[in-house]
Amino acid sequence: MSQLPLTPVTPVPTSSHGTFTHPYDSTKVPVNLAKIKDVGTFCVGDKQDVTEVHNYLKHFGYLPPDATAPSADGFVGEGTSTAIKAFQQSVSLTVDGVFGPETRAAMSEARCGFPDLLQGVGFSVAGPWAERDLTFAFGNTSRQVTADVAKAALRRAMDTWTNAGVGLTFKEVAVDANPDFFIEWRPANDPDYNMVGGVLAHADFPPGFSIVVKQTPLPLHYDDEEHTWVDGTKANGFDIETTGLHEIGHILGLYHSSDPGAIMYPFSYPNTTRRELSPDDKLAIRNLYPSWTSLSGTWPGMDSPTQLCLSYLFLCQSHF
Repeated sequence: MSQLPLTPVTPVPTSSHGTFTHPYDSTKVPVNLAKIKDVGTFCVGDKQDVTEVHNYLKHFGYLPPDATAPSADGFVGEGTSTAIKAFQQSVSLTVDGVFGPETRAAMSEARCGFPDLLQGVGFSVAGPWAERDLTFAFGNTSRQVTADVAKAALRRAMDTWTNAGVGLTFKEVAVDANPDFFIEWRPANDPDYNMVGGVLAHADFPPGFSIVVKQTPLPLHYDDEEHTWVDGTKANGFDIETTGLHEIGHILGLYHSSDPGAIMYPFSYPNTTRRELSPDDKLAIRNLYPSWTSLSGTWPGMDSPTQLCLSYLFLCQSHF
């Protein structure tokens, strides 16, 4: 399959972020999941080289990018333990600050590239689009499946979000028609956001809340170099639609969830498919894109003072 040139993006300047990890810092804080698997169990006061664990904690927002790790003959400090506790709490593990089998296994899983904490704070939603009718375009699709298969999987993922009942629609347009977001499979060392080291894919948040690019189209990029992409279940293969569901959630304005049953949980597993939103996902998207109901009907997004006044006036006219 011939590959088109990568579509250039305009990254957010690195000076736009604060103390804690911004996605653009990922190129400076590499993550190696294979090496994390080899790190022995440790807790505060142990002598242990925790560099790889520190890199992970920096990359995903649990430590500032300039936090220093002890050397091979150094002692594990309270700062490391506190960051591990934050990670454990964020992904619903036992919170003890110990890097043991449970935490090691979680940190070794393939996952979304976005951090779980921004500015050191957990979250559930960023902010919505001003409009609910979104457009998208495809660039290069995976070299591992046909273009039709890859595109159909993404369209099904969009349909799932449409069926959440908040008035969202998705329309495919040409690449040069200024789409709201752009879907493409890319090398692991993606020009706009490095996915090397176990990151499956990345996206961005709606305009006004974006942290990877500063203008549309927002990216929805898969790593086509380090992972096996499939449509459905296959040993060691990652399902395109499942990952798409998660990344489209970011495109819509959702952050990561600490609920392991949620689509927006940061980890994804091979040989697994997800086709439905969890109650946590539905609550988040409906809070972000509310609907208002009056005697004259229900409208997604009727949340401005003017719209509320119109509903109130209608109710008054109905009773007098």
